Amino acid sequence: MNFQMSCKDFYSFVIAQKQVMTLAKSSKKYETSGTSERLRLRADMELIWAGSQVDDDKTVRLSNEISDGEKEAIRNRRPKVLACLKSLGIACEEDNTPNVAVLGSGGGLRAMIALQGTLVEMKNQGLLDAVMYLCGVSGSTWCMSFLYKEKDWTEKLQVLEEQLCNTLPKPPCDVLKAFSILCQAAEDELFSLTDVWAFFVFLFMLKKCDQTTLSQHEVASTSGTNPYPIYAAVEMKKLHEEGGNSPGTWFEFTPHECGFPGPGAFVCTKYLGSKFEDGNLKKQREEKNIHYLQGLWGSALASRQHLQGIRCTCATCQCILLLLELQVHASAGEDCEGVFKKLKEVLKGENSKDSYQKCCEMSETWGSKTLEERMADCDAHDRIFEMEFGGKTYVELGLRGNIWSICKLLWKFWSCCRDWIWGTTNNFLYTCDPKSKSPVFTKDKIISLIDSWTAINSAYPLVLRGERKVKLILSFDFSDGDPFETIKKTAKYCETNNIPFPKIDPEKLDPCHPSDCYIFKGKDVPIVMHFPLFNIKNCPGEIEHFRKKFSVSHLVYIKKDIDELLEKAKMNVSNNKERIREEIQRIVSSSTKEF
Repeated sequence: MNFQMSCKDFYSFVIAQKQVMTLAKSSKKYETSGTSERLRLRADMELIWAGSQVDDDKTVRLSNEISDGEKEAIRNRRPKVLACLKSLGIACEEDNTPNVAVLGSGGGLRAMIALQGTLVEMKNQGLLDAVMYLCGVSGSTWCMSFLYKEKDWTEKLQVLEEQLCNTLPKPPCDVLKAFSILCQAAEDELFSLTDVWAFFVFLFMLKKCDQTTLSQHEVASTSGTNPYPIYAAVEMKKLHEEGGNSPGTWFEFTPHECGFPGPGAFVCTKYLGSKFEDGNLKKQREEKNIHYLQGLWGSALASRQHLQGIRCTCATCQCILLLLELQVHASAGEDCEGVFKKLKEVLKGENSKDSYQKCCEMSETWGSKTLEERMADCDAHDRIFEMEFGGKTYVELGLRGNIWSICKLLWKFWSCCRDWIWGTTNNFLYTCDPKSKSPVFTKDKIISLIDSWTAINSAYPLVLRGERKVKLILSFDFSDGDPFETIKKTAKYCETNNIPFPKIDPEKLDPCHPSDCYIFKGKDVPIVMHFPLFNIKNCPGEIEHFRKKFSVSHLVYIKKDIDELLEKAKMNVSNNKERIREEIQRIVSSSTKEF
């Protein structure tokens, strides 16, 4: 996927946003429309935290063990699993209860919709309550985070499916609200392209802005009513340095803890993004909301190290960006010497006599002027620049007064594009003592968390942690391209890291004509059941047609297409109910020890 923006596109974007903010300022309805939503969220937060048992640990936890919160969730879920197995005709002792994990791969809106259909049909077939873990990548995490807002979502899946079907086909949602959120994000020192992508995901794809937080999903995750959720990401720097086969690359999010499961380094979820030193909380920051996390978990673009056409090197664009930077620094009372130096170099090279002379005058008298005088100088320089370079575009930008937020947003946006900055997060391992098992990132103040699809587009590494004792993996693959790529990559990952995993023979897998279910097993390894979304059973002779019709690049779905995609996903469950039941029965009958 290429992201291209010409000079003309850039100018049009800025002018359009100026108009948006003008409307926002004049709209009293916009200012008050969020009141009821805020009150509802506040009530929900009070209810959630009243019953919450989240550990308030302000230190980094260095251990490979799962969190206490997850252990509690597993204990609470086990009776539900046992009751489900009994209803399936499977007799099982409590201490031999198999941990079953459902994996939803990445795949944009296609994955979100297909996972919803998969879970609905698992409930209809009496299988969902046998699942201990639900783990997602990219688009599947959008579905998961939508569901876990409800503390008993497994009991109301049909209603939630109808909500999803009614929401996704809607036109782009409140543009004013979306842009306001983006401008607020630009005020943050950790602003990155993830904030911009989250804006587009909210506006054009999901149509809802979820301002709850992941730690607020604790009740829905711990009560035992629902499977325990795990959301996947990777660290960008480690991915580029070591590749997807390095355990240290992977990062997991749960309602209780977030961290690096490979080396075993975790922090309480509500403190992710806060500043830590030597393993201790130094400065708490507000927890990122689900809206932002949906952008992070689904940031497939971030793995592209270079964007085609994102930077324009013409003198006009360079000057505009430098003038934007000058205005932002000036309004904040910050040092502008470096900006003046760069601006003078560009203007002198273009023989821009008047602009260059004005820039020199400003730099010489800058230190002796008040903020108002500096801003007046910037305004005068803008007009001189416009007259020299021609056109009316820059004057139309109106970079003064009440739209400074737009200036800061645009400047930060282009700065992030220049350096390709995504998912910036304060590193909770910063200066953590390397002798106390902290193996990575102790020198970096910032880490960058992005979509894990480039590593493996399904979060096998997270459910294959030995501490989770998963014995059956139900892998629902919604990926574009080869429907076996995730399992082949996982086999390589496990071979590299000596992790028990069934043998995969690529020669026996036909990506062009896949069946609906593949079972991989072996001695002392978890059983993996792999379900390609489109296959010879649910769309015989039309696999390629459906792959193109429901491409992962689709940003909008009409109601008819959503219903059709849901139907295809559900068939993969209903057609294989008995095979899933048989594998669970086989595990219970033959396994009395942990893998």
